[in-house]
Amino acid sequence: ALEAGDPYTRNHSRRVARYASMVAERMGLSADEVDRIRTAAMVHDVGKVRTPIEVLHKPGRLTDEEYAVIKAHPVDGARLVEALGDDRLTAIVRHHHERLDGRGYPDGLKGEEIPLGARIVAVADTFDAITSARAYRPASPHRKALDILIKEAGTQLDAGAVRAFRACYTGRRPFAMWMTLLAFPQRVSATLGNGTTASAVSITKVA
Repeated sequence: ALEAGDPYTRNHSRRVARYASMVAERMGLSADEVDRIRTAAMVHDVGKVRTPIEVLHKPGRLTDEEYAVIKAHPVDGARLVEALGDDRLTAIVRHHHERLDGRGYPDGLKGEEIPLGARIVAVADTFDAITSARAYRPASPHRKALDILIKEAGTQLDAGAVRAFRACYTGRRPFAMWMTLLAFPQRVSATLGNGTTASAVSITKVA
């Protein structure tokens, strides 16, 4: 329902689920946990169905009030996925925007207080958000996104999950090619749809 109404997130959840499950496998997690993380990644942004489209698609800087609306989506999403009956999955959805340094949302968790699945989804989500076109900026190259992941490892993002992501990306050429091909139609569609010019990528606006 979210992706049908929001072209900027079309296929986003599928890509994040693919990246997150590969990272989880690389980190040696059990098959059950990999499945849980894949499912959580598929629905991590479902709370945005309650976010006004004019806020999601705003081409300029968000006001503090608008950003507060955006920041509600992990909590809204967690409430929706409670119906699946898996508390650990619900926690991943709720906490995928927490930061290791405690400056994330909605609960300001730090370090290992954040569920590992949420830390993995955060890495996958950050990479895909940076390399996908959004209303307020065009897509960035994979190399730039990887550089940002490396820079934020240990501060905003889990260092182990970043290492596993890099290993998947650099160690498996088909994986990197698959990411590029899957993102290409979305980039073209977004470019034709809005024709906006480039602006700087800010990891703090990845939502």
